[in-house]
Amino acid sequence: MNLIAKLIFAFAFFVSSSFADEIDDLKKIIEEQRAVIDSLSERVEAVEQKSEEAVELADAAVTAAEEGGGSGSGWWNKTSLGGYGEIHYEGHSTDKIDFHRYVLFISHEFNEYARFASEFEIEHSFVKDGDGELEMEQGYIEHDWAQFGIDNTTAKYGMFLIPCGITNEKHEPPTFYGVERNEVEKEVCANTWWEAGLQLTHNIPEKGLSITGGYHSSLTNSGGDIRSGRDKLENQSAKVFSWSGKVKYTGMPNLDAGFFWSYQPDMGDDQVGPEVTGTLLGVYADYVQERGFSGRAFWGEWNLDCPAYVGSGNTCIQKGFDEQYGYFGELSYRWDLAGDSSIGTFVRYGVRDDNAGTLSGTNVHNKIKQWDTGINYWITDDAVLKIDFEEQTKDKANQRDSRGMNVGMGYQF
Repeated sequence: MNLIAKLIFAFAFFVSSSFADEIDDLKKIIEEQRAVIDSLSERVEAVEQKSEEAVELADAAVTAAEEGGGSGSGWWNKTSLGGYGEIHYEGHSTDKIDFHRYVLFISHEFNEYARFASEFEIEHSFVKDGDGELEMEQGYIEHDWAQFGIDNTTAKYGMFLIPCGITNEKHEPPTFYGVERNEVEKEVCANTWWEAGLQLTHNIPEKGLSITGGYHSSLTNSGGDIRSGRDKLENQSAKVFSWSGKVKYTGMPNLDAGFFWSYQPDMGDDQVGPEVTGTLLGVYADYVQERGFSGRAFWGEWNLDCPAYVGSGNTCIQKGFDEQYGYFGELSYRWDLAGDSSIGTFVRYGVRDDNAGTLSGTNVHNKIKQWDTGINYWITDDAVLKIDFEEQTKDKANQRDSRGMNVGMGYQF
């Protein structure tokens, strides 16, 4: 082999050896990269799986919230808050101002058939040393008996307002004229009067009728004073229950008219001596237009069976409580102002006597005639400013009892 051939062979051997080493290095690099790629692929798959699980959980949460079912349904979606309040300035001989009441409504819908409603109130802005009141006025479960296949029938279980007249059930400040609720219903229907028990309401939509009846705790004043007979469910005696109801007609536009009644088998169920029974009968009409003329009328009378018993705590026949009555008529007109505001004016005449029955000794009747007139200015339909003028006269030598001006504000939401 000549020299040139030897050189060529040596160069070829060197090149082939170097190339083999480089191939081995490349193989190692490729294997390392492949391991890295496999690891990254596994991580990507894990991330994708977790993302899918997160999306599924989010979708499930949204579906549960929309359907309102389960412990994570969001109770706030079915719970609502409302309320009303009013401040009064009384310009009589006392000249006083009072945050009369601050009320909160809390309600919750359990399902399409059952819901809870409550009303919590603070009167006179605070409670201290016997001043002011902190009380529950309502707390009941309302149950739609459509669950049993009985349409247009609902039940209330718990503490509810008695269906008496106009303002006992509907008394938010923007819904009536005058700073105070009218005095006639305040006496006859003991506004605001609530009891505990069972109340059923059946509606007949095609006739515009609703029929309400209740079996509930009783007034408990053996002396016969109706308004003082409200025990407000504070460890109230429940030896004898009472009955009340209303038949209401709403078949004409803007009209709510009806007949109401209550029967108290024994108003002195916790006393020693004869029982005092009481029967209330009354009618009302409430014609309300959003704008234009409106009118209200009311009549109610209590008749108590007061035995001729002069024992302790049972003197209603001597005071004249065995007969009590009241009636009023009201006319009003309301018109629009700029924006959402409106203004209305009213006049009302009422007569009441809570000592109209049998009397003895120096006791006298308490017949009072009262004129009220004034203006309501609604900033919006749910916020109102009021001013009224009133004059009361007692039917005793036509003696003037009081007269004065009242100013107030009220709201509801």
